[in-house]
Amino acid sequence: MRRFFKFFIVIVLFSIVNFELSVSFAQRDRVYKSLKEVRNPDSVYVLQLNYKRLKEIPPKVFAMHNLRKLDLGRNFIDSIPPEIGSLVHLEELDLRRNRIRVVPPEIGQLTRLRRINLSRNPILDLPDAMGNLVNLEELILWMTGIVAFPPTFVALNESLKLIDLRVCPLSYDDQQAIEELLPSPRKRWDYVCNCQ
Repeated sequence: MRRFFKFFIVIVLFSIVNFELSVSFAQRDRVYKSLKEVRNPDSVYVLQLNYKRLKEIPPKVFAMHNLRKLDLGRNFIDSIPPEIGSLVHLEELDLRRNRIRVVPPEIGQLTRLRRINLSRNPILDLPDAMGNLVNLEELILWMTGIVAFPPTFVALNESLKLIDLRVCPLSYDDQQAIEELLPSPRKRWDYVCNCQ
């Protein structure tokens, strides 16, 4: 009888642990599409607020300390507040098609970031601190005003796999300077003539 009771206890404990793990993984897979859905900010891993006509990043977002993927694309956001640096677990950040002009240096605190999309924003330069993003694999900047990178970006040469600079006002010399700074990543850009 004791063996049966011990076996029963082990089965129950195993079931509880298994249930908790499955709930935990289910929460990580859940995509929140509205801040109204959020009960506990720490349970949010993926937040998709694209096409919401947002004019700023909602302050509630910065309380989501476990956030891994944040999509704020296709809104009317014109600035990234310094609080972005508090999202230290962020791996993907999509801010495409907004009105952002300046990327704050606090973005360099997101050292787990693997992909960032800043395309179709009127950004002219990037902060030196982005050189700290040593896990960055994709840097999407098409249709921005970017023509050069800070020297600190040399630290990204090994991790970066893709830089997208299509429809950017790059000259031949700009492309050559980027190629010298970051020879390893694949580049997507409009080829220009080295005409004299």
